[in-house]
Amino acid sequence: MDVSGLEAFIQIAECGSFRRAAEAMRLSQTALSHRIKKLEQDVGVTLFQRTTRSLVLTQAGQDFFPKARDALMRLNQLYEGLKREGRQARERVSVGCLGSVGERFLPGVLREFRQRYPRVNVVIYDEPAQALRDRVANGDVQFALTILGAQLWTQKSRALFEEDFVAAVPVGHPLAERSELSWADLVGHPLARVSTTTSHGFILSESLSKFGDKLDWAYEVQRVNMAVRFVVTGIAITVLPRMAIPLSDEIRVIPITAPLIKRTIGIIARNDGPLSAPAQHLQRMLLRAIAQEQEAAAAG
Repeated sequence: MDVSGLEAFIQIAECGSFRRAAEAMRLSQTALSHRIKKLEQDVGVTLFQRTTRSLVLTQAGQDFFPKARDALMRLNQLYEGLKREGRQARERVSVGCLGSVGERFLPGVLREFRQRYPRVNVVIYDEPAQALRDRVANGDVQFALTILGAQLWTQKSRALFEEDFVAAVPVGHPLAERSELSWADLVGHPLARVSTTTSHGFILSESLSKFGDKLDWAYEVQRVNMAVRFVVTGIAITVLPRMAIPLSDEIRVIPITAPLIKRTIGIIARNDGPLSAPAQHLQRMLLRAIAQEQEAAAAG
């Protein structure tokens, strides 16, 4: 479809003059005449009856004018709508993260990101690992910080750091003053675990194998916050990744060895296209913040 020809035809019909139409479109009259000539050749009919003193629409032109004007108006509306969608897509970044990882790194990074991209909205999905893998696969998020495991073939991943599972012990508990624990030390003490349907629970279940049956899993909860609450109230010990345990004067965090159980945190994204510029910038900032903390930890 000759859109430029349609625009010229409508402008001339509305102005009633090649000269005025050319001025309105900021074209030379010669260029405008070429557009109309090409349009008339394409459709196979004459649209204007031209003399040295007058310009009128032919019958075909009169019939075509309102339809062409409406069609071009609809096309412009579609085009402007598509541009708005494009702007909205550019002005929004959606990311996924495990709750504990997001709480650790996102606030500081997002404060700096906001200074660089004040008009970009950031949507954060702080969800379990499986949900984050699904959101990356579906395109709901542009990338996610999560536990690395069996990624989908449509996803690329990069390992960032490993994190130990540790014991959160109530202050005043017989084990609270220990500098290190073995899993055998936990036998006989009420424990609260996050459900084995979650990534945390699954890692523990798989790593402990049959030894896990010797432990007194007195409580099973669905969320980390509830397990931590059980520790604060003194009714149980829980075992969680170190970042998942909040700083509290009512909790002692103690390493567990024999075996040492870890999870690998990394970043995943779809492998079928580049990230938007704001998403790339946010990802780089997160990677830098994580690297700086790992370097500080190693130095310490």
